[in-house]
Amino acid sequence: MTATVVNGLEVIADEPTEAPMRSRAGTPVLWQQTRTLLLEDGSTTYGCVHCDYTSANVRSIRPHLNKHRTDNVPARTSVLAPFGELSLAEVFRRLVDFDDITSELDEMTSERDEWKQRAQRAERSLSTLRNALRGVAS
Repeated sequence: MTATVVNGLEVIADEPTEAPMRSRAGTPVLWQQTRTLLLEDGSTTYGCVHCDYTSANVRSIRPHLNKHRTDNVPARTSVLAPFGELSLAEVFRRLVDFDDITSELDEMTSERDEWKQRAQRAERSLSTLRNALRGVAS
């Protein structure tokens, strides 16, 4: 879909553009989406493979290619987005419930700490058993 006519001049050759870098093997790297267009008057211009965008500057094609990206970048959401559709009364109710959430979080944290201590004791016991068995196996 590259341009076939640029500034009233017909395109007579359309090739991939050689990048300014080389591969590890030393061979030229070709940009497949940036096309080198040879015009009928012998001049060269550069074009986008996806549309008829052209430019005399090869460096302007690569930024242009972002217009053809298909991945959708999610829009940033506001910190207040969860409260955007709530009434003021509902926001206050949630703030009151925050005390309940805090107490639940404290309870879960203490339970986690207890389980962590049990796991550490079990690891120490296991280590002691392994050391004892190493002495027997030798």
